[in-house]
Amino acid sequence: MLTLTPANCFILVPPFVVLHMLFRFYFQKAVVNHFKDNKNCKKISESMFYFIQYSLFTVLSTAIIVQNEIWWFNYEHLYIEKITWDSFSPLHATYLMLELAVCISTAITWLFETRKNYADFYMMVVHHACTISLICFCMYSKNFNWGCATANLHDMSDIFLEFSKTIFYLGFDKASKYTFVLFAISFIFPRCYVFPVFMIAPFFNGKLDETLLKLDPNVDLLKAFTKLERKYIPSAFSVLFVLDCIWSVAILNMAWGMFKKKEWKDIREKEAVSKSE
Repeated sequence: MLTLTPANCFILVPPFVVLHMLFRFYFQKAVVNHFKDNKNCKKISESMFYFIQYSLFTVLSTAIIVQNEIWWFNYEHLYIEKITWDSFSPLHATYLMLELAVCISTAITWLFETRKNYADFYMMVVHHACTISLICFCMYSKNFNWGCATANLHDMSDIFLEFSKTIFYLGFDKASKYTFVLFAISFIFPRCYVFPVFMIAPFFNGKLDETLLKLDPNVDLLKAFTKLERKYIPSAFSVLFVLDCIWSVAILNMAWGMFKKKEWKDIREKEAVSKSE
């Protein structure tokens, strides 16, 4: 029986990529056929699929976070793996493996989705590439807690976005406005405040080394967090943060148009979508 480890997790990724692509294809095909009289049926199928996907990932990552107490504000539990080196569990393995497989699958299927026409498509590609590299690096360098906490922080807001878009395309314009507000809050606060303050800043303000020394006064700081980790992780995180800030401006722009101009649309789409027909 194959035991899940960071090394053989990479071996299991390709089969899961194929399975994910097949499931996505048949799921979206079924949704399109069901809503074939709606001009936005393809967009409904995409948003509905992503809503289910992000919901499942958020539940799984939250279970890991609760089990290991690796909340973003709990530095000692977040960094303990760099001292003990024994935090990798089957749940960690399953989560990281599925995240990587889904990210790769999504990068491929984007080429066949309506989202390839988004104005910010290349930003999405950069964000996605950065995410894939971070997952691989986290698995390679055994930063499992970091990887899980960061992914959870980003995935949870997309649940509200995809749900909001789904019900909007289905014609529930008013309800979608309120779910969009939930999305805006769950996106801007975690990504533009929690992420930089609790996940990026510790690399620069000394909190990282302070916590490591508190956990083990005799720890070799450069062994616990190597020079490569100290450069790559905050750099990659900073790229994600900059993109999140740009998207936050767009989100506020959409919120303004929604409540002040009475115009509700995804400004990233080149063709405005008013309501279902």
